[in-house]
Amino acid sequence: MGSNGNYYRILDVPYDATFSEIKEAYRKKVKEVHPDKEKGNAEQFKKVKEAYETLKNVVKRKRYDDLLFKNTHNVTDNLKQENPAKTNPYINIIKIQSKNRKQASFSPVIINAAFILIGILGNTYLNKKK
Repeated sequence: MGSNGNYYRILDVPYDATFSEIKEAYRKKVKEVHPDKEKGNAEQFKKVKEAYETLKNVVKRKRYDDLLFKNTHNVTDNLKQENPAKTNPYINIIKIQSKNRKQASFSPVIINAAFILIGILGNTYLNKKK
């Protein structure tokens, strides 16, 4: 799988490239090295195709990255797009469940906005009393 060099360098894409960036780079490279072109190179064409086939598949890309980076810093862990609360440790959603089993979710942004609103209303109420 990695015998033909670094697939990211073959396609000229960064290690954290999205699938659309990889596809675009693949199409550009194929046009350059296609064997039917005047300056085409069949060997280079095979390398580009192999690199694309590996990087476009999530499972193959994960396996390739594990081999390439030797599990030190895997950049493809978050390739699947998940909720920001799952990928970002700073966004925690507070879930409150009432007696009748209905569940409400509040993000920190909403909670902070509520505290700010309570503070503003409290200040205006206290200033009116004086």
